[in-house]
Amino acid sequence: MQVQTIVYVTEMDRSIGFYEHLGFEVAYRGGPSWTAFRGTDGVLALHTVDELPPPGRVALSLVADGTLEAVVKNLTGHGIEAAPIQDQPFGRSTVVRDPDGLAIQINEHGV
Repeated sequence: MQVQTIVYVTEMDRSIGFYEHLGFEVAYRGGPSWTAFRGTDGVLALHTVDELPPPGRVALSLVADGTLEAVVKNLTGHGIEAAPIQDQPFGRSTVVRDPDGLAIQINEHGV
């Protein structure tokens, strides 16, 4: 069984661009209201809604393929703001927000 995470969004094309900049590749477009991305260990899907559900029911966290500095440089080059990199017990992290305001923590695990 594979985990599929669904993120509810208000504007599909805008959200597709954001998640592509995070490194996801579109695997399937199911009309105007559904897009699924390929990831290395699962599926991230976007689903449009007229009204966003209350935040806080699910947290979205990603593990960076490279250094956080490289990730932040790439994202800021596309106009995506990232929080300052913070030291964590597991390594380091930064936080970005998707176009609908969902906080996404991006982690770099220590070796």
